[in-house]
Amino acid sequence: MTLNATPCFCCSDIPFNECCEPILQDHAKAVTPEMLMRSRYTAYVLEKEAYLLATWDPSTRPAALSLLENRVKWLKLTILSSNGQTSLSDTGEVEFSAEFIQDDQLCTLHETSTFKRSTGLWYYVDGVADISRKKLGRNGYCPCGSGKKFKRCCLLH
Repeated sequence: MTLNATPCFCCSDIPFNECCEPILQDHAKAVTPEMLMRSRYTAYVLEKEAYLLATWDPSTRPAALSLLENRVKWLKLTILSSNGQTSLSDTGEVEFSAEFIQDDQLCTLHETSTFKRSTGLWYYVDGVADISRKKLGRNGYCPCGSGKKFKRCCLLH
C-alpha cells in the first residue's frame, strides 16, 4: 500500500493524498483554520519542521523546532470545535485533543489554538494547552493499536 492510499494522519477519514498532502505542498490550500490545524498535526507526525515554521505567524514563531530531539509517536487527533470557517473571517480558533506516546507515557494534549489570516493565508498564532500524562506498563498492550505489548512496540522507538 502506498502512503497516498492510506487514511490521512489527521484522522479525517479522507485519504492522505486528498486531505493534508496537498496542503503540505501548498499552504494556500488550507482555506480554513481547521484545515491548517489538521495539516500542522500531520506535519508533526511526519516531522516536517519547515512546514510548521512556515505556517506559524511570524509574531510568535520560534527560531527553530527540535522535533528530532524530542521524539513522540502521534496516535490520534480529535477536533472538538472550530470557528473562523467563512471566507469573511480573518481570525479563528480550533479546539482539539491529540494523543501521543512520549517515552513510557501516554499523553493527551488539549489545546485551543488561535489562527489569523494574513495576505490570504492562514497562520497558527498560539494556543492555550494542557497535557495529561499516564505511565504505560511495559507488558500492557501498546496504545498505538498494533496489538503488540508496549515493550515490543512503541517503547522501542
